Amino acid sequence: MRLTVSTATSRSVCVWRGVRRDSGGCSRRQRQDAPGGRTAMEQVVLKAQKKDESGKGAARKLRAEGLVPGVIYGLGKETVGFAVQRRELYDLLDKATGGNVLISLDMPDMQIDADTAALIKEIQWSPVHKEALSVDLQWISLKEPVTVSVNITIHGHATGLEEGGSMNQIRYQAEVECLPTDIPEELTMDVTGMQISETRFASDLAVPEGVTLLLDPEEPIATIARPISAADLEVRTDEELPEGELEELALAEEQSEAAAEAAQSTEADGEAEAESDSAE
Repeated sequence: MRLTVSTATSRSVCVWRGVRRDSGGCSRRQRQDAPGGRTAMEQVVLKAQKKDESGKGAARKLRAEGLVPGVIYGLGKETVGFAVQRRELYDLLDKATGGNVLISLDMPDMQIDADTAALIKEIQWSPVHKEALSVDLQWISLKEPVTVSVNITIHGHATGLEEGGSMNQIRYQAEVECLPTDIPEELTMDVTGMQISETRFASDLAVPEGVTLLLDPEEPIATIARPISAADLEVRTDEELPEGELEELALAEEQSEAAAEAAQSTEADGEAEAESDSAE
C-alpha cells in the first residue's frame, strides 16, 4: 500500500520557516545511515497529552494555555485527539527538512508499534496572529512507501549569469515516492555551465537511491532568460508584421494622405470662393 501525504503541509512548513521561534522541548532520535551511504530521515520525538474534550470552546481554552489541539489518524487506527505545547510544535517545524518531518509521538497510555511513525498532514494557521490553530497528524508505516512533496534547490555557477542573463526557477517542489526513512531533505540540480536561453529539466535533478521522482522528465525546472536591452523595448512594427499587412498599411496610409490633401484643397477652394463673393 502506498500512502500519499497532503502537500499543503509542506507549504505551511515552508511559510513557517521564515519566522523564528524559541526552541522547545522536542528531542531527536539519532540519525542513521541508510543503505548506499545516504542519511536516513531522522525521527523527531513530539510529546503530547491526550485531549478528551472537543469543540470550539475546548480548543480556545487549550490555546489560551499555550497548547495546540490536534488529531492523529490513519492505518485503520482510531482517531485520537491530543494537544501539544505550541513552543514544542514550532521547534518541530524548525527541524523540518524540505517541509517534511518524521514524528515519533510520545503520548501517555498510547502503544505505538516500532515500525510506525507520523507525518504532518495539515496545519491550520490564524490569518491574523499567524499562530497555529490546530494540527493533523497521519500514521504511516515505516515499511511502506509514501508520496510527499520535497523542495527543489539549484546550485552551481551558471555561465549565462555572467553574460547578463537572469535565472528563472520554474518549479520549487516535486513529489517523490519512497520509504519514510528515505525522504530526502531536498532535490538538487546543478546549473553549472548553463548558458543564456538554456533550460534544464526534471531529468537533470539529482535523485537519491531508493527515491522515485513522480515528475515528467521533460518538466522544466530552471531556465536562464536573456538580458533585455533598450532596443528590445522599442516597438518595431515593421519587423513584426507580415509583408502583406505592410503593403495594406502603406496603401491605407497613402489613401489617408490623399484624402487629407483633397479635404484641404476643397476647404481652400471654399474659402477662396467665399472671399471672391465677399469682394463682389
